[in-house]
Amino acid sequence: MILFPCTLVYVDVDATPGPNSINRDPLSYVSQAVCLNNSLRRMGMPTLTIMTNAPQLVAKRLENLMPESRPAVAMLIATMELPKSTPFYAAHFKLDLMDQVASMLPVGAMMLLLDADIVAMLPLDRNLIERCAEAGLGAYDISDQVFPAYGSGNVIKDLEIVAGQRLRNPRWYGGEFLLATPASLRRLVTRARVSCGRYISESERVKHHGDEIFISAALNALVDDGQALIEVGAHQAVGRHWPGNNYRDVRWFRCCSFIHLPGGKLLLENQARFADFSPDRLWRRVRVAHLRGRARQAIKRVARGSVEMWPAPQLGHAVMRFLRLISCLR
Repeated sequence: MILFPCTLVYVDVDATPGPNSINRDPLSYVSQAVCLNNSLRRMGMPTLTIMTNAPQLVAKRLENLMPESRPAVAMLIATMELPKSTPFYAAHFKLDLMDQVASMLPVGAMMLLLDADIVAMLPLDRNLIERCAEAGLGAYDISDQVFPAYGSGNVIKDLEIVAGQRLRNPRWYGGEFLLATPASLRRLVTRARVSCGRYISESERVKHHGDEIFISAALNALVDDGQALIEVGAHQAVGRHWPGNNYRDVRWFRCCSFIHLPGGKLLLENQARFADFSPDRLWRRVRVAHLRGRARQAIKRVARGSVEMWPAPQLGHAVMRFLRLISCLR
């Protein structure tokens, strides 16, 4: 099975920057994609293809790299129309990317759609790739993160509004990782075009915005229609990590093939400056950022005056846990 790794870099200086973007340079995602490509090459995977509406600008940003380090660049034909103030504006054009890739992929190939702020840490399990190829789709279920954060009732309501139907087992899929065969990708694009149109028309009713809601709605509807789908997160193909997040032990991410770092974009841009990619070097930076995030969370709790929530014994235990975490850096 041949993989086609690709990522979206949509450039529009007039659009509202992504909520998680710190760097206001519209081409900062190119630097993140360089880091991703270096990590893919380190793991023996094919070269990354950057799909972009500004191929000349992207190519110019890449021209100082050694030829073997450069991601490929392909023109994205953007067809979607929506207000530039829309949250996660650029990410919506993943649907155009998927549509275009579906017509490009040869039989026997699979699209591996990745966000630019993701990095390969370990080779992707061949058995998992084969299972996804047999099923047609492999997606990353992050319902355990989204449902508690926003309320399961609210999330399900939004998904069913956008899907236009009652869903048998509503799940929320992260947009950072998607494996798809050409046939399944075409089915997904067809369904997602409909759900995206409904999402745009119902934008005042739904609380969630971005590509994940209408892609998740389409995936749920396809599964209800009998489409097989492999949940890749359970196989540790990918993990989404936020600095300081404690919903899952940080050591779990070390065993993931890919780590998504939406809060670590600057970290990835800095790593792109190295000629080679070092998983250990990146992991040290991730651990430091994680500990700093935990420290910031602790300070915020104290600043909010939640003293009654932190009795002396619990506060002591929390401090000891934090000191043990710090000792891991030695």
